[in-house]
Amino acid sequence: MSNIFKFQPDIFKQLMRTKLANILTVLRDKLINFYIWAACLMLVSGYLMQSFGLSKDFGLFQLGGILSSVGLFELYGNAIAFVADIEGDRNITYYLTLPTTAFTFLCSYVCYYAIIGISMSIFLLPLAKLILWNQMSLMGINWPKLLLFIVLINFLYATATILLSALVPAMDKFDILWIRFIFPLWFLGGFQFSWTSVNLVVPWLSYAMLLNPVTYVTEGIRAALIGQDGNISFWICCGGLMVIWIFIGFWAFKAIKKRLDFVS
Repeated sequence: MSNIFKFQPDIFKQLMRTKLANILTVLRDKLINFYIWAACLMLVSGYLMQSFGLSKDFGLFQLGGILSSVGLFELYGNAIAFVADIEGDRNITYYLTLPTTAFTFLCSYVCYYAIIGISMSIFLLPLAKLILWNQMSLMGINWPKLLLFIVLINFLYATATILLSALVPAMDKFDILWIRFIFPLWFLGGFQFSWTSVNLVVPWLSYAMLLNPVTYVTEGIRAALIGQDGNISFWICCGGLMVIWIFIGFWAFKAIKKRLDFVS
Protein backbone atom coordinates (compact mmCIF):
# COMPACT_ATOMS: atom_id res chain seq x y z
CA MET A 1 0.00 0.00 0.00
CA SER A 2 2.83 2.42 0.88
CA ASN A 3 4.44 1.84 -2.53
CA ILE A 4 1.13 2.40 -4.36
CA PHE A 5 0.71 5.83 -2.81
CA LYS A 6 4.39 6.78 -3.06
CA PHE A 7 4.82 10.35 -4.31
CA GLN A 8 7.90 11.34 -6.31
CA PRO A 9 8.20 15.16 -6.23
CA ASP A 10 11.00 15.51 -8.79
CA ILE A 11 9.11 13.61 -11.48
CA PHE A 12 5.91 15.39 -10.47
CA LYS A 13 7.59 18.75 -11.16
CA GLN A 14 8.67 17.61 -14.61
CA LEU A 15 5.18 16.35 -15.40
CA MET A 16 3.66 19.66 -14.32
CA ARG A 17 6.12 21.65 -16.44
CA THR A 18 5.08 19.61 -19.46
CA LYS A 19 1.37 20.05 -18.77
CA LEU A 20 1.65 23.79 -18.05
CA ALA A 21 3.75 24.58 -21.13
CA ASN A 22 0.69 25.64 -23.15
CA ILE A 23 -1.55 26.76 -20.28
CA LEU A 24 -1.90 30.33 -21.58
CA THR A 25 -3.36 29.11 -24.86
CA VAL A 26 -5.70 26.73 -23.05
CA LEU A 27 -6.82 29.42 -20.62
CA ARG A 28 -7.40 31.99 -23.35
CA ASP A 29 -9.93 29.83 -25.16
CA LYS A 30 -11.62 28.68 -21.97
CA LEU A 31 -11.86 32.21 -20.56
CA ILE A 32 -13.44 33.61 -23.72
CA ASN A 33 -16.20 31.01 -23.57
CA PHE A 34 -16.60 31.34 -19.82
CA TYR A 35 -16.64 35.14 -19.85
CA ILE A 36 -19.47 35.18 -22.39
CA TRP A 37 -21.60 32.81 -20.29
CA ALA A 38 -20.82 34.52 -16.97
CA ALA A 39 -21.26 38.05 -18.32
CA CYS A 40 -24.72 37.23 -19.69
CA LEU A 41 -25.76 35.76 -16.35
CA MET A 42 -24.45 38.70 -14.32
CA LEU A 43 -26.06 41.28 -16.60
CA VAL A 44 -29.44 39.56 -16.38
CA SER A 45 -29.31 38.80 -12.65
CA GLY A 46 -27.64 42.09 -11.71
CA TYR A 47 -29.92 44.41 -13.65
CA LEU A 48 -32.83 42.91 -15.58
CA MET A 49 -34.10 40.58 -12.84
CA GLN A 50 -34.22 43.45 -10.34
CA SER A 51 -37.04 45.00 -12.34
CA PHE A 52 -39.07 41.88 -11.49
CA GLY A 53 -38.71 42.48 -7.77
CA LEU A 54 -35.55 40.56 -6.92
CA SER A 55 -33.06 41.94 -4.42
CA LYS A 56 -30.63 44.62 -5.57
CA ASP A 57 -27.85 42.27 -4.44
CA PHE A 58 -29.03 39.36 -6.58
CA GLY A 59 -26.23 39.93 -9.08
CA LEU A 60 -23.60 39.34 -6.39
CA PHE A 61 -25.62 36.38 -5.10
CA GLN A 62 -25.62 34.90 -8.62
CA LEU A 63 -21.86 35.44 -8.85
CA GLY A 64 -21.55 32.91 -6.04
CA GLY A 65 -23.46 30.40 -8.14
CA ILE A 66 -21.23 31.10 -11.13
CA LEU A 67 -18.03 30.65 -9.12
CA SER A 68 -19.34 27.38 -7.72
CA SER A 69 -20.00 26.11 -11.27
CA VAL A 70 -16.56 26.67 -12.81
CA GLY A 71 -14.94 23.46 -11.60
CA LEU A 72 -18.09 21.40 -12.15
CA PHE A 73 -18.33 22.36 -15.82
CA GLU A 74 -14.60 21.86 -16.26
CA LEU A 75 -14.97 18.44 -14.65
CA TYR A 76 -17.37 17.35 -17.39
CA GLY A 77 -15.18 18.58 -20.24
CA ASN A 78 -11.98 17.20 -18.75
CA ALA A 79 -13.56 13.79 -18.13
CA ILE A 80 -14.67 13.64 -21.78
CA ALA A 81 -11.11 14.41 -22.93
CA PHE A 82 -9.67 11.83 -20.51
CA VAL A 83 -12.00 9.06 -21.68
CA ALA A 84 -11.48 10.04 -25.33
CA ASP A 85 -7.75 9.52 -24.82
CA ILE A 86 -8.29 6.15 -23.16
CA GLU A 87 -10.49 4.99 -26.04
CA GLY A 88 -8.41 6.65 -28.77
CA ASP A 89 -4.75 7.66 -28.87
CA ARG A 90 -4.07 6.40 -25.33
CA ASN A 91 -1.40 9.02 -24.68
CA ILE A 92 -1.89 8.21 -21.02
CA THR A 93 -0.09 4.90 -21.57
CA TYR A 94 3.09 6.93 -22.07
CA TYR A 95 2.90 8.11 -18.47
CA LEU A 96 2.38 4.53 -17.32
CA THR A 97 5.76 3.62 -18.89
CA LEU A 98 7.65 6.31 -17.01
CA PRO A 99 9.82 5.33 -14.04
CA THR A 100 7.32 6.72 -11.55
CA THR A 101 4.29 5.64 -9.58
CA ALA A 102 0.77 5.92 -10.93
CA PHE A 103 -0.09 8.03 -7.90
CA THR A 104 2.48 10.63 -8.96
CA PHE A 105 1.23 11.00 -12.53
CA LEU A 106 -2.42 11.02 -11.39
CA CYS A 107 -1.57 13.84 -8.98
CA SER A 108 -0.19 15.79 -11.94
CA TYR A 109 -3.54 15.44 -13.72
CA VAL A 110 -5.44 16.56 -10.62
CA CYS A 111 -3.18 19.57 -10.06
CA TYR A 112 -3.36 20.60 -13.70
CA TYR A 113 -7.16 20.44 -13.74
CA ALA A 114 -7.30 22.33 -10.43
CA ILE A 115 -4.95 25.08 -11.65
CA ILE A 116 -7.17 25.64 -14.70
CA GLY A 117 -10.29 25.87 -12.53
CA ILE A 118 -8.65 28.14 -9.95
CA SER A 119 -7.30 30.45 -12.65
CA MET A 120 -10.69 30.74 -14.35
CA SER A 121 -12.37 31.52 -11.01
CA ILE A 122 -9.87 34.22 -10.07
CA PHE A 123 -9.88 35.81 -13.55
CA LEU A 124 -13.66 36.06 -13.32
CA LEU A 125 -13.52 38.44 -10.34
CA PRO A 126 -12.28 41.54 -12.26
CA LEU A 127 -15.02 41.01 -14.87
CA ALA A 128 -17.59 40.62 -12.10
CA LYS A 129 -16.50 43.89 -10.52
CA LEU A 130 -16.66 45.65 -13.87
CA ILE A 131 -20.21 44.42 -14.58
CA LEU A 132 -21.73 44.55 -11.10
CA TRP A 133 -19.77 47.64 -10.04
CA ASN A 134 -21.48 49.16 -6.97
CA GLN A 135 -23.23 45.88 -6.20
CA MET A 136 -19.86 44.24 -5.51
CA SER A 137 -17.92 45.76 -2.63
CA LEU A 138 -14.34 44.53 -2.64
CA MET A 139 -14.06 45.41 1.05
CA GLY A 140 -17.11 43.32 1.88
CA ILE A 141 -15.59 40.09 0.58
CA ASN A 142 -13.70 37.82 2.96
CA TRP A 143 -10.76 37.27 0.63
CA PRO A 144 -8.83 34.66 2.66
CA LYS A 145 -11.96 32.51 2.93
CA LEU A 146 -12.89 33.02 -0.71
CA LEU A 147 -9.45 32.10 -2.04
CA LEU A 148 -9.19 29.12 0.32
CA PHE A 149 -12.56 27.85 -0.81
CA ILE A 150 -11.84 28.36 -4.52
CA VAL A 151 -8.71 26.22 -4.13
CA LEU A 152 -10.58 23.55 -2.14
CA ILE A 153 -13.51 23.13 -4.51
CA ASN A 154 -11.37 23.07 -7.64
CA PHE A 155 -9.14 20.35 -6.22
CA LEU A 156 -12.28 18.44 -5.27
CA TYR A 157 -13.70 18.76 -8.79
CA ALA A 158 -10.32 17.88 -10.32
CA THR A 159 -10.18 14.68 -8.27
CA ALA A 160 -13.76 13.87 -9.23
CA THR A 161 -12.67 14.16 -12.87
CA ILE A 162 -10.44 11.11 -12.42
CA LEU A 163 -13.32 9.23 -10.77
CA LEU A 164 -15.77 9.97 -13.58
CA SER A 165 -13.17 9.09 -16.19
CA ALA A 166 -12.79 5.71 -14.55
CA LEU A 167 -16.51 5.03 -14.09
CA VAL A 168 -17.94 6.20 -17.44
CA PRO A 169 -17.57 3.15 -19.70
CA ALA A 170 -17.66 4.90 -23.09
CA MET A 171 -17.93 8.29 -24.78
CA ASP A 172 -21.56 7.78 -25.76
CA LYS A 173 -22.53 7.56 -22.08
CA PHE A 174 -21.59 11.16 -21.25
CA ASP A 175 -24.98 12.53 -22.28
CA ILE A 176 -26.57 10.20 -19.74
CA LEU A 177 -24.08 11.36 -17.11
CA TRP A 178 -24.93 15.03 -17.72
CA ILE A 179 -28.72 14.70 -17.80
CA ARG A 180 -29.13 12.17 -15.00
CA PHE A 181 -26.44 13.27 -12.56
CA ILE A 182 -24.40 16.44 -13.14
CA PHE A 183 -27.25 18.74 -14.21
CA PRO A 184 -29.57 17.81 -11.28
CA LEU A 185 -26.70 18.16 -8.78
CA TRP A 186 -25.83 21.57 -10.18
CA PHE A 187 -29.32 22.99 -10.69
CA LEU A 188 -30.64 21.72 -7.32
CA GLY A 189 -27.42 22.60 -5.51
CA GLY A 190 -28.26 26.25 -4.94
CA PHE A 191 -27.11 27.82 -8.19
CA GLN A 192 -30.00 30.33 -8.13
CA PHE A 193 -31.22 30.06 -4.53
CA SER A 194 -29.90 29.62 -1.01
CA TRP A 195 -30.41 26.65 1.29
CA THR A 196 -32.13 28.88 3.85
CA SER A 197 -34.71 30.14 1.35
CA VAL A 198 -35.57 26.58 0.35
CA ASN A 199 -35.80 25.54 4.00
CA LEU A 200 -38.41 28.25 4.60
CA VAL A 201 -40.57 27.24 1.63
CA VAL A 202 -40.04 23.48 1.14
CA PRO A 203 -38.27 22.06 4.23
CA TRP A 204 -38.11 18.46 2.97
CA LEU A 205 -36.32 19.57 -0.18
CA SER A 206 -33.79 21.57 1.83
CA TYR A 207 -32.92 18.47 3.86
CA ALA A 208 -32.51 16.48 0.66
CA MET A 209 -30.17 19.22 -0.59
CA LEU A 210 -27.82 18.44 2.30
CA LEU A 211 -27.02 15.15 0.54
CA ASN A 212 -25.84 17.11 -2.50
CA PRO A 213 -22.13 18.09 -2.38
CA VAL A 214 -22.76 21.03 -4.70
CA THR A 215 -24.95 22.60 -1.98
CA TYR A 216 -21.91 22.97 0.26
CA VAL A 217 -19.93 24.44 -2.64
CA THR A 218 -22.46 27.19 -3.38
CA GLU A 219 -23.16 27.91 0.29
CA GLY A 220 -19.48 28.14 1.18
CA ILE A 221 -18.71 30.43 -1.76
CA ARG A 222 -21.55 32.78 -0.83
CA ALA A 223 -20.59 32.79 2.85
CA ALA A 224 -17.17 34.15 1.83
CA LEU A 225 -18.52 36.41 -0.89
CA ILE A 226 -21.53 38.09 0.74
CA GLY A 227 -21.29 37.12 4.41
CA GLN A 228 -22.36 34.32 6.71
CA ASP A 229 -25.96 35.46 7.30
CA GLY A 230 -28.45 33.26 5.46
CA ASN A 231 -25.85 30.67 4.44
CA ILE A 232 -24.66 27.38 5.86
CA SER A 233 -21.59 27.88 8.07
CA PHE A 234 -18.46 28.38 5.98
CA TRP A 235 -16.45 25.99 8.14
CA ILE A 236 -19.13 23.31 8.00
CA CYS A 237 -18.97 23.57 4.21
CA CYS A 238 -15.17 23.30 4.30
CA GLY A 239 -15.22 20.31 6.65
CA GLY A 240 -17.90 18.51 4.66
CA LEU A 241 -16.11 19.01 1.36
CA MET A 242 -12.80 17.87 2.83
CA VAL A 243 -14.40 14.58 3.90
CA ILE A 244 -16.00 14.18 0.46
CA TRP A 245 -12.66 14.97 -1.21
CA ILE A 246 -10.82 12.27 0.73
CA PHE A 247 -13.54 9.72 -0.04
CA ILE A 248 -13.57 10.60 -3.75
CA GLY A 249 -9.76 10.52 -3.85
CA PHE A 250 -9.52 6.92 -2.61
CA TRP A 251 -12.41 5.82 -4.81
CA ALA A 252 -10.96 7.57 -7.87
CA PHE A 253 -7.55 5.93 -7.45
CA LYS A 254 -9.02 2.45 -7.05
CA ALA A 255 -11.38 2.91 -9.99
CA ILE A 256 -8.81 4.30 -12.42
CA LYS A 257 -6.30 1.65 -11.32
CA LYS A 258 -8.83 -1.01 -12.27
CA ARG A 259 -9.68 0.61 -15.61
CA LEU A 260 -6.10 1.21 -16.74
CA ASP A 261 -4.82 -1.97 -15.15
CA PHE A 262 -1.62 -0.48 -13.76
CA VAL A 263 0.35 -2.05 -10.93
CA SER A 264 1.86 0.82 -8.93
